[in-house]
Amino acid sequence: MKRFRLLLLVSLLLVLCSSLAAGDIFEHVEQDSLIQKAPVVYKDKVIFYLYSGFGSFSAFERSGIISKRLEELSERKYLYRDSLHVYAHDGIYDIRYGDKTIHTVGIGDSLALQKPLPEIAQGYYDIVADEFIPLFTKLSTRQSIILIAKTVLFVLLILAISIFIFRMLSKMIRYLQSLIRAVKTANPEGFSFKGIKLLSTDQFCRAARTIIALVRFILLALLFYFTLYFVLLVIPATHEIGQRLQAYIMTPVMGVGQAVLNYLPSLFFIIVVVIVTRYLLKFLRYIFDEIEKGNLRFSNFYPEWADSTYQIVKFLIMFFTVVVIFPYLPGSSSPAFQGISIFVGVIVSLGSSSAIANIIAGIILTYMRAYKIGDFVRIGDKKGTLMETSLLVVRIKTVKNEEVTIPNAIVLAGHITDYSSYAREGHLVLHTELTVRYDVPWKKVSELLISAALKSHGINTQKSPYINILKLNEHSVEYQLCAYTDSPNTQLAIYTELHKNILDNFAEAGVEIMSPTYNAIRDGNASTVPEKSGELL
Repeated sequence: MKRFRLLLLVSLLLVLCSSLAAGDIFEHVEQDSLIQKAPVVYKDKVIFYLYSGFGSFSAFERSGIISKRLEELSERKYLYRDSLHVYAHDGIYDIRYGDKTIHTVGIGDSLALQKPLPEIAQGYYDIVADEFIPLFTKLSTRQSIILIAKTVLFVLLILAISIFIFRMLSKMIRYLQSLIRAVKTANPEGFSFKGIKLLSTDQFCRAARTIIALVRFILLALLFYFTLYFVLLVIPATHEIGQRLQAYIMTPVMGVGQAVLNYLPSLFFIIVVVIVTRYLLKFLRYIFDEIEKGNLRFSNFYPEWADSTYQIVKFLIMFFTVVVIFPYLPGSSSPAFQGISIFVGVIVSLGSSSAIANIIAGIILTYMRAYKIGDFVRIGDKKGTLMETSLLVVRIKTVKNEEVTIPNAIVLAGHITDYSSYAREGHLVLHTELTVRYDVPWKKVSELLISAALKSHGINTQKSPYINILKLNEHSVEYQLCAYTDSPNTQLAIYTELHKNILDNFAEAGVEIMSPTYNAIRDGNASTVPEKSGELL
């Protein structure tokens, strides 16, 4: 039963729309600004347009003649629709009122409008009958009652359809609201994608309610507009207001639609350029990944250059792509768009001086091969494992698990120490200094230091540690212990164990360490050598 009622309402609406559309046969031609139109006017009101001449008369001459004939007809007290008819003869069609010809339709009209003559003549007949004759028609009481009844019926039909649509919209909104509640119940923890939380349940509900409210407002506004439009259109006294209301909406809509259609070729060009750029970057990414892995080799091109070189090439390709598609963007040739572009360019130029300096420094550092990812480095006063390099910054992880970000410009201006470069082959030298009294033989000190080094984990025992005598002070000799390692990342732990072993060895041998500076004049002071006990040693 509900389907039958809906079908009936739609059928009546189609009948209504078809009755309102009568006489619009020339609407698509009237909207074309390239076709010359000669208006037929009666008392400042355009009845219809002519689009071609007839015989030796131009379109404007014809419109003047027809306008004069309409003025002559208006002198009559009453005009009757039944007296208006179409008369065909000798391949042309006349629109006549009684025996008086108002308008003649010929082959020129058919060529201009690209329609058959009978259809054109019927269109002009409908326009005269609907727009001109009613100005002078006196309806009988019966005809007035029928017209009022028709109008009331159409208005009630429109209102009934609008109420039906409004109820359907309300049901749809309630259904969507219940669907949101069901989704909220089913996902109490929110929504995540591959472990990344996208929205909480409350955020989803707020966003969904906002979207539903916006859609509801738009649909109700459209329903109100079309209801008002059809009501005004079916009432004779407000018919012209309804047509104006239609123009307020349809004119911008048609303009936007035409603009979109005209922009489609440029849009297709932009899409093709973007697709080609995307797959070109994918191909280059594959090539540089193979270079970085060592599967593809080029002479004098090192694998560690691959990622940075790809970033540079990617930037250049994307910049070229933007330059190519910029003229095809909508409004790119307008002064406003160009002014905004210049303003943005100036802002970027003024605010990106430090960024450009970092980019240039990053490029220089890359091709200097100053370090590699995973190396243990010291940059300025920061020491740690190199985690990431980019065109703007480098990031290192210190032994205290601190992530430090350093701009490339600062890195280039400072000193870079790469501990891992020689440590890979066990050539990195760790060293420590201490001072011992003159009365202790240097050979004994060397044996104690070398023994402490060989007992320390992380020291390369395949390469013998060695001793440097740096300075002969007033009261002590300064020694330097040097030992090889291939574990630069654990320097702190190696130094800690090395220093423990030095302290233990010297304490066991009874040798007093004078470091960093210890006065050798005793004046009754006790020795600094710890007592030989299990707790102290």
